[in-house]
Amino acid sequence: MTEALRAAIGAYFPYIKALHVLSAGLWGFSTAVAWSYYLKPALRAARRNPDDPALRSRRDEFMKRFDRGARIEHVAFAVLVVTSLLMLWIAQVDLARWNYITAMLWLGILIILPMEIVDIYLSHLGGNKSRLHAKGDADAYERAMDWHWTFLRVTEPLVMVLVPIMFLIAIVKPF
Repeated sequence: MTEALRAAIGAYFPYIKALHVLSAGLWGFSTAVAWSYYLKPALRAARRNPDDPALRSRRDEFMKRFDRGARIEHVAFAVLVVTSLLMLWIAQVDLARWNYITAMLWLGILIILPMEIVDIYLSHLGGNKSRLHAKGDADAYERAMDWHWTFLRVTEPLVMVLVPIMFLIAIVKPF
């Protein structure tokens, strides 16, 4: 039964791989421009001038838009995980053997997955700034803004290095 299912799904392997690559691109690059050119400058300006209501308003609006846009990244990440697992299963990859696939898997499990869990929490769950703002809890809202700012500052160098490395490993297959 399992082999028949694997064979049936395996016939669609090129389509699964194409969906995987598209999802990797969306996940890796969908928020890069928004973060670099809009949100980061708005957050910095508001932090430098905390008493300026116009800068705080701009920061709040950009963060709200950024969190909405992060939905694309997070859906792409879910598709990336599902397609990864499907391809591993279809190809019957030996996970005990070190190669480019296991390297990518360990990078994903040890670094990317925990980072995305925190990111999803900050953008859509308990750290969702729009919901906190709507509740009128200014202290919780500012704490969430600070947490998200810290998260983005810490993860930015990781993402800037790791995403290109992961694409390089996937394309070049160096080991």
